Amino acid sequence: MESTDSLVDRISDLPDLLLTDILSLVTTKETVTTCVLSKRWTKLWAFVPVLDFHSNQFEQNNLWLGDQDHTKFLQFVKGVFDHREAIHLERFGLSFEGVTSRDIPHFIEILDRAAKCRPRVTSIDVSTVEYIQPPSSIFSCASIEEMSLSFDAPDTFVAPEIVNLPSLKKLELTCLSVYDNFIRAVLSGCPSLEELVMNCCILDIYEISSDTLKKLVLNMCVLLGEVYISCPAAVSLSIKHPREAGIRLNNVSPLARADICFEDTVLDEYAIGIYVNLLRDLPNIASLRLHTTCLALQALLVARVPKFQAFENLRILELEGFDMTSNFDLPCFLKQAPNLKKVILHLITPSEEATDEELLGNHPILPEYIETIVMRSEENTPKFSYKDFECTHVDHMENNN
Repeated sequence: MESTDSLVDRISDLPDLLLTDILSLVTTKETVTTCVLSKRWTKLWAFVPVLDFHSNQFEQNNLWLGDQDHTKFLQFVKGVFDHREAIHLERFGLSFEGVTSRDIPHFIEILDRAAKCRPRVTSIDVSTVEYIQPPSSIFSCASIEEMSLSFDAPDTFVAPEIVNLPSLKKLELTCLSVYDNFIRAVLSGCPSLEELVMNCCILDIYEISSDTLKKLVLNMCVLLGEVYISCPAAVSLSIKHPREAGIRLNNVSPLARADICFEDTVLDEYAIGIYVNLLRDLPNIASLRLHTTCLALQALLVARVPKFQAFENLRILELEGFDMTSNFDLPCFLKQAPNLKKVILHLITPSEEATDEELLGNHPILPEYIETIVMRSEENTPKFSYKDFECTHVDHMENNN
């Protein structure tokens, strides 16, 4: 027989504030179901400062949402808004798959009601075959500090009449067509914006210009024309797999870190020129991670980098995808960074028979001012032994964890 202590409901004895914090960790549908536990829980869900709606929780047999499922989902969302307490939201999230033309008015209403709850963090993820435009209310909500917009829809672009988000610090855009008028409205209407992330977006813009932006990420974006970046306060820049056109740094202060990734194995001459120009614009960088598997680009870097302005501020250099056993001349590449202190090499998976000298392209003797060399391979087992390596000023070697 179970003891009396094992049947005591100790969770319900916790204070309301702690219980609502716990309920904030699950979706709103799961939160609402707790109302059947006991009288203690009947209204507790209404005080949770997080609303997180997922339409796929209303699917039947894991099938794509039909009209009936959409109706259940929309009724549930509206019911939550109707019965929750009038408290400000810490976070609002909406993930809505398969939005139809009949759903769009309801979608707009949901976002309008969410904006009235003054959320601090807002995340909207929508998939649809319809053209859809988010309401202006979410672009004039003074409480929002972080916003994420993802639209898996054909030719979806955001064109609010006005952007007034005085508290916004981070904006992430995914799968959107971004035009000049929108990016200008964002950068002028968000005076506190510090981080801008664009993933898989089509960029039909001329310039990204901001005096407050500290971090800029462009990930797998298609550029319809050359984009100039003018961000004097920026300390971090990440550009991965840019397509079609180039990026130029027009007015950027000394960066703390740049992460540049050109993973294409084969690039045409025009694309290679674009990437070389971008690297030429980074003389003040302090930490640079460069990833490319294109041998032609690697060879051109060896030829062009010595002609660049010296990387006087560069202290840390990380190279990934480079084939040290080919014609890549590492010492030639490094001599433009006279104050370099640390080099991190992600080497192509070596053969078991390869020597350390062969892995470095027969250039084991690197500039003496380099204090630390970290070598990592794609294997999980250590490849390099410190005592056998001839470069006596090497301090550290490791495998990729």
